[in-house]
Amino acid sequence: MKKLLLIIALMMFVAAPLLAQDEFPRAQVFGGYSYLNLDTSGLSSRQNFNGWNAQTSFNVNRWFGLTGDFGGYYGNVSSVSVHDYSYLFGPTVTFRAERVAPFVHALFGGSHVGGSGFGASGSDNAFAMAVGGGLDLSFKSNFGVRVAQVDWYRTSHFNETQNNVRISTGVFYNFGK
Repeated sequence: MKKLLLIIALMMFVAAPLLAQDEFPRAQVFGGYSYLNLDTSGLSSRQNFNGWNAQTSFNVNRWFGLTGDFGGYYGNVSSVSVHDYSYLFGPTVTFRAERVAPFVHALFGGSHVGGSGFGASGSDNAFAMAVGGGLDLSFKSNFGVRVAQVDWYRTSHFNETQNNVRISTGVFYNFGK
């Protein structure tokens, strides 16, 4: 029994420095430009929208976090001014290296689309989800750039399913290590 306790204590002593190397940011805030290729469900061809994307992620451990994602996209479809706002939440899995952090996520929530033109306006709220991933590069211990985030962004507005693609890029800040 003494030998077993001695072996366990020795293993814990040897493993302690390894635990100290398992640093990861406790939270991350991202913001930047976002492009949305919008499926207009047969109204016309696919449309290109420009906008913004913001995220906050809280990391439970080195590889698993919970993310809140918010976006706004703006454009015109057949002379109608259209906006799309998204609010999504879900898990993110990150594969961290020294300065590189590729990640994947599955986010679920809602989307609000609205449009106005020709003296009329309308809007719709619907289920939305984004499945995809990206690549973060750190320049300093807390700052970095999101090289790209690419998502399949699915919405269900006006009883039609839209299969959209969104691409985001910008900067992030990490809190706590």
